[in-house]
Amino acid sequence: MTDLQQPFLPRYTLSDEKDFLRLRWAPGVTIEADDIHSTIAAVTAASPKGKRPLLVHIGPLERITPEAKQLLIDDTCSTRTAVVGVDNVGRVLTAFNYRSATPSRYFMEESAAIAWLTEYIHPNDVSGRRSAPS
Repeated sequence: MTDLQQPFLPRYTLSDEKDFLRLRWAPGVTIEADDIHSTIAAVTAASPKGKRPLLVHIGPLERITPEAKQLLIDDTCSTRTAVVGVDNVGRVLTAFNYRSATPSRYFMEESAAIAWLTEYIHPNDVSGRRSAPS
């Protein structure tokens, strides 16, 4: 009998874009509490000098569990969070994000999300960008 193994597909990827971090969820995933604990640890480790803005691509998610939603609302590992989705289903799935402990917004265009992320520098942001004019 042959044992067929599926290749390991990550549930998300995280990359450092210098001015912000980019987190990209795999299509069709259900985000659970363990996923959020993992992403918080990864985002924190990627910014050892302090918090930075976070760009999150959700693509076509399956769902977000209630426990994961609460962890996202309470999370403070970034200075701002821009969520980029592909449609209004993503907007509905992430509507709870407006109650987040850090400023958060939903976008359907990445360029608008990046502009919003980088327009203001939070005092705890250590990405090296200059502060916005007062």
